[in-house]
Amino acid sequence: MRFLPVGLAAGSLLAAMTLAATAPASASPVAKRQTTVTALGYNSTDWTYLQVPPAANQPLFADRSFDDSGWPSGQEGFGTVNGTCKWNNSTDVKTHWAVNTDILVRHWVHIPRDAQQVRIQGTVDNDASVYLNGHLLQTVKSGNCNAGAINVVVPANYLDCCNLLAIRGHDYGLATYLNVAVTYVKPTPAA
Repeated sequence: MRFLPVGLAAGSLLAAMTLAATAPASASPVAKRQTTVTALGYNSTDWTYLQVPPAANQPLFADRSFDDSGWPSGQEGFGTVNGTCKWNNSTDVKTHWAVNTDILVRHWVHIPRDAQQVRIQGTVDNDASVYLNGHLLQTVKSGNCNAGAINVVVPANYLDCCNLLAIRGHDYGLATYLNVAVTYVKPTPAA
């Protein structure tokens, strides 16, 4: 068996200690991974909705305290089965939304307090105003059913554990479609 000279062994030990002391925090065994979780999926049920004329004033429908108990309940996608959008079919449209009208939709969404990067994504034909807990997050001018036109990350200070997602969809004629999902990133300890 051979031994390293004392000076070389001491130098190696000192170098190893220096590297360990300056290692970045990301090298720590408790580093976190991220998992994307769906809080509200596409084609979800239990939406309350109301179809209104385009000029109808419904200023408070996006507020958490608004009473929608008299509204019908339906499933996404909202839309028509005739049109040029690839989702205008009986498989993807679950609740009828008449052309040349606006649709007001509301859904409660549970999001854990440690959730990060809460994102609302979806498709609308033609336009939409997207709200969370009464805050206007995005106004979308989609035109003809552009997939992913609704795409917004919710500011953390707008979140609560029980959140109201409200959307006003607007149609210009021919066909309609609206379908959204809500996801968030949840940090998880590394294995």
